Amino acid sequence: MVNKRGNARNLIPYLPKWQHLPTKSIRVPEIFAQQVLEYARQLDAQKPDKRIEIRQDFNAVVVISPCDPRGTFQIKARSIQGWRFHRESQSWWYPMEKIEEVVAAFPECVLDENVKNAIPTVGYAYAMIQAKKALRWQLEDLN
Repeated sequence: MVNKRGNARNLIPYLPKWQHLPTKSIRVPEIFAQQVLEYARQLDAQKPDKRIEIRQDFNAVVVISPCDPRGTFQIKARSIQGWRFHRESQSWWYPMEKIEEVVAAFPECVLDENVKNAIPTVGYAYAMIQAKKALRWQLEDLN
């Protein structure tokens, strides 16, 4: 039934869930649907593949990185005490007390704003790590 006295000003506009529009429907096997959707949302949110975040609800530092087929990332991740691998999100979780150690161990990861604000020495520690890397490269070039 049509509302003859309807007013468009009273309607709440539809807010899309995607930042980049227009969208397109695609067909994928059901078994991959959730993973494809998660990857698409990550691309839409423009979050980098390798990043360090803080999960306030679990009081944990989370390191998110794609799977390393050589296993070097996994070895580095297991070297920090208190690690836990979260299978659903394919990420490594650490206690908040290990935040400085996590940031130092993964200099290639992008730090979330929450991580930068969590400890004031992160900026200094990150700069020291970058300086050590540059020095190591210079020494390797000399040899």
